[in-house]
Amino acid sequence: MGREAVRRVADIQQLIKTILSDTKFAGGGRFAARVYQDEPILFTAAQMERQPPARYRAMRKIARDPGMRREPEAKIFYEQGRFMEDFEDEFEYHGEFVRYYPTYQAMTDRELRGYFSWRTKVRRGLIGKTSLSFAFVYIYELLNRIGARSPEEGFHTLKNFWTAYREIDPRITPYVQLWLKDYVVYHNLDKALLDDFSEARFDRALLTLSDHTAHSAEEVFSALNSLSSYNLENSRFFKHYPEDVKTVVRDVFAAYSAHYDQSCKNTLCEKLFGQVYVSPYSMFSSAVFYERTRQDDFVYEINGIYRYTHKNGRWSCERFFGYGGKNRPIGALLKSIDFFMRQKYGFKSTLKAGPTTKILRGLIGRAIETHQASPRKTAQPDIEIDVAKLQGIRDAALATQNKLIVEEPAETDAPDVFGKKTGPENDTGLDEAEYRFMSDLLYGRAYDGLVRSRGLMLSVLMDALNEKLFERFGDTVIIEAGGRPELVEDYIEELKGMITE
Repeated sequence: MGREAVRRVADIQQLIKTILSDTKFAGGGRFAARVYQDEPILFTAAQMERQPPARYRAMRKIARDPGMRREPEAKIFYEQGRFMEDFEDEFEYHGEFVRYYPTYQAMTDRELRGYFSWRTKVRRGLIGKTSLSFAFVYIYELLNRIGARSPEEGFHTLKNFWTAYREIDPRITPYVQLWLKDYVVYHNLDKALLDDFSEARFDRALLTLSDHTAHSAEEVFSALNSLSSYNLENSRFFKHYPEDVKTVVRDVFAAYSAHYDQSCKNTLCEKLFGQVYVSPYSMFSSAVFYERTRQDDFVYEINGIYRYTHKNGRWSCERFFGYGGKNRPIGALLKSIDFFMRQKYGFKSTLKAGPTTKILRGLIGRAIETHQASPRKTAQPDIEIDVAKLQGIRDAALATQNKLIVEEPAETDAPDVFGKKTGPENDTGLDEAEYRFMSDLLYGRAYDGLVRSRGLMLSVLMDALNEKLFERFGDTVIIEAGGRPELVEDYIEELKGMITE
């Protein structure tokens, strides 16, 4: 560029600055009324470099179109998203965008550039942390099939993004899990896509129990145990007699179901899980989703107890609306079976069971007796002892004992590092170190010194305590929280009744 050209550019820049700084223009009401204060008509060269690409201005014009004035926000979002579907940007943005229902219109120019620059990286496989609202805008795009050539592609793209981003921010999980299910139903996709979801596992178990006579003892047991608050597979008795337990559980459930069918208004499954209801349903609830009204009426059946219906432009859902978590009545049933089978089998390790009805005690007792009388009952494993080897074992033990005998040391105040019971006897089944650790944990004292002085590993100690206390509580009582042990709140009062300060 020649000197004359440079001089002219400088003159133009100076003229622009003069105009923008003149109070007659800056303060004049008529002029100011025609100028957008955050986007002046005249720009300096430096300002021109900072202006977003023209695509953003064109996108914003969509919302100002007279034909869009009465359209819902979701429709504006959808149209703008389609317009920006293949757009890419590269812009360094370090701010935080926060909005409950985030849309493009809610963003400033810098936030827009920050979002589309982050989306560009995501589409290239670089999924990094960003504002939660940015993540939801991207999810809304996929729900509206923006950036997906087919419904199937949209489902897998959304699921893959969720799988990666939930490790960064798990707050998206409850929303995406619901919307992925809605996506499959809305687009009438293969229901096998829902197999990994917890609702599907719950329904499969419930269907097995509803038609229990058509299923094996293994299937009925697995269904009950998966829904139970008491995990019978963790029982010491179950580990010795797994097939016996499965058979008795199946027979007890069958007899209990027959009792309800004959004597009660509701079935046993209805008693445990509630009834099937039909209710209106809102697709993609809490999302910015533009529903292009379907013209067809159809039924989407996930299984025999769970279906969606679209009729006359409205959705409804039919399913069990009872609580879908771990079921306490089933837990009490399985624990009672465990308790009575231990008694009948003379099992050395006892169990504390809760109260049961006379009817249920009778059903469990008869099922156990019938099974024990059956020739197909699982035989207890034979234990063979080679008597010829006993003397060799005794000799080896004596030699080891002699090597370990040393002079008894004088009494000192040093800590007992071998876990010898030096405190008062207790009936908890815990050794002295375990008892002291539980006491410290229960009553808020520091336990680190005890763990170090005994040379114990905290994780091993916790596992040993859970194993011993399981016989009484039928559940884990110590969990790990932030790398530290923590007592399950439900059991604290009962533990204090066992363990003193």
